[in-house]
Amino acid sequence: MMVLLARWRRIKQFAFLEHVHKIPYNILPTTATLLLLLASFSAVVLVCYESDPDYIKSQYITLPLLLVLVHFLLFDKSNCLVQLLLLTVTFGGAVAFMVVSKGFTTIHEDSQVEPASGMEDFGTASSLCLYATLLVLVWVKAVKSSVRFGTLHECNNELAVMKEEEKVTTALFNTIIPKHVSDQFLTELRYSHSYDNVGCIFASVTNFWDFYEEKFEGGMGCIRVLNEIIRDLDDMLSSVNDIRKSDPRWRAIQKIKTVGSCYMAASGLDPLTEEQTKQGNHEHIVHLMEFCFKILETIKQFNTYTFGTKFTMKIGFNYGPVTDGIIGQNKVLYDIWGDTVNLSSRMMSTGVVGRIQLPAAVVPHLVDYFKCPKRGKVNIKGKGEMITHFCIDKKNTRTD
Repeated sequence: MMVLLARWRRIKQFAFLEHVHKIPYNILPTTATLLLLLASFSAVVLVCYESDPDYIKSQYITLPLLLVLVHFLLFDKSNCLVQLLLLTVTFGGAVAFMVVSKGFTTIHEDSQVEPASGMEDFGTASSLCLYATLLVLVWVKAVKSSVRFGTLHECNNELAVMKEEEKVTTALFNTIIPKHVSDQFLTELRYSHSYDNVGCIFASVTNFWDFYEEKFEGGMGCIRVLNEIIRDLDDMLSSVNDIRKSDPRWRAIQKIKTVGSCYMAASGLDPLTEEQTKQGNHEHIVHLMEFCFKILETIKQFNTYTFGTKFTMKIGFNYGPVTDGIIGQNKVLYDIWGDTVNLSSRMMSTGVVGRIQLPAAVVPHLVDYFKCPKRGKVNIKGKGEMITHFCIDKKNTRTD
């Protein structure tokens, strides 16, 4: 029964073994071994005492000892060299005991002396066979352990490599999908959530397609230039994951995607910022506008450092309710939807180069921090005429 418990201790379907699950593994075979040893000696003493109290043959003692040893070694997790040493010592002691006891005679009540029978030779031969069998079992056990699990050092190395690969995979996945989204998606394989206060921007490199041509390598050189621009914008947001480089203003801002030469980002798409906006703190929209000015500054710096480029940008800005989610099962896409997103795109497409355009409804959230002069009525697709504003500079600062 103890042997079965040792093997089945991890099978949770057996309700009566739940209390055994917490018992350390080595206690079970050790306890079973001691019980088997006690039972063997008790049986030997009882049988020999009933037949002849003064005559206990050596094999009746050595064979139970070896039987107990076999049982213990089959379930023990110690090193195979330790097992061999233990087996050799036990076997040597057993053989020595039988050799010493072989020449003795047994004196019966009738005072007649009888030579010892040949059972000791049989016991010695049995012990030799048993010892050889144990050697094979231990060798097979060692080979199987080596093949299936390898050495402890190799296992530790493989585990370290697996953990490192998991970190890299998780970091890569979090660059595509926000961490709080990926945590739920990996568990439930679906995600969607609605937010009431989200800032959304579309920043387009307006004259990139005038620069683009396919005469050289099918346009690969032009795409490399666009990639450098997008990477400069990504660097401002990816530094959020690095505490040493992080700018606290950008922590609530997330890149959503790029569409052609248009860069899309949003703020307020995380549980912490959502809770802050519910309490009346709309600071993240101010930081998003500061990010827009940083985008315009970045494209100017790019033109300065890159020979022969004069790229310009215009940005559409909006603030309101948004729904984010993940679409698809293969090559999943994280995106945001809503009228706020559509109007932000319209603010970009009807905007002016070098300016940030926003609808009038957003101005009250920014008027204390930025100069937002009125542009006037603009015909917006799907909306008709709307009054829009430009955000031209931060208040109490000098315009470049």
